[in-house]
Amino acid sequence: MKRLNILVAVLFLGVLIYTVFVEKHEPVSVSVAKIENKIDEVATISADVTATMYNAVTGQCDSDPLVTAGMYKINPNKASEHKWVALSRDLLKRWGGQFDYGDTIRIENAGDKSGEYTVVDTMNKRFTNKIDILETKGTDLYKYDNVKIIKII
Repeated sequence: MKRLNILVAVLFLGVLIYTVFVEKHEPVSVSVAKIENKIDEVATISADVTATMYNAVTGQCDSDPLVTAGMYKINPNKASEHKWVALSRDLLKRWGGQFDYGDTIRIENAGDKSGEYTVVDTMNKRFTNKIDILETKGTDLYKYDNVKIIKII
């Protein structure tokens, strides 16, 4: 039995030495290139939209305006500080889009509203290709056309 254990150990070591020192391995750079391609694919999730604003009030939301569709609770006195957005349904994964609740997006070409926001809400089904930025009541109305949103991974 002792001889069998020694034989198994010698065979294992032989296979290990062959694998490490003799067998040819694919260079690491190929693996890194494959990963970089995947990152480029994911990093380009974007959409061109129109950006407007909304307040957490029943006239602009549903019957519970202080809770978003993504189940985030809004502080109505500090809504602008949340940096949250609602997306039209065509942009959300639930309806075949590329974005989901909790995603961080970068908004570009929206003047002083450009920056990073979190997707937390859904717009009414009558809207397409549009985002609404959550604002504190009393914020002046605004609208930006040709806005780009980019998902941040």
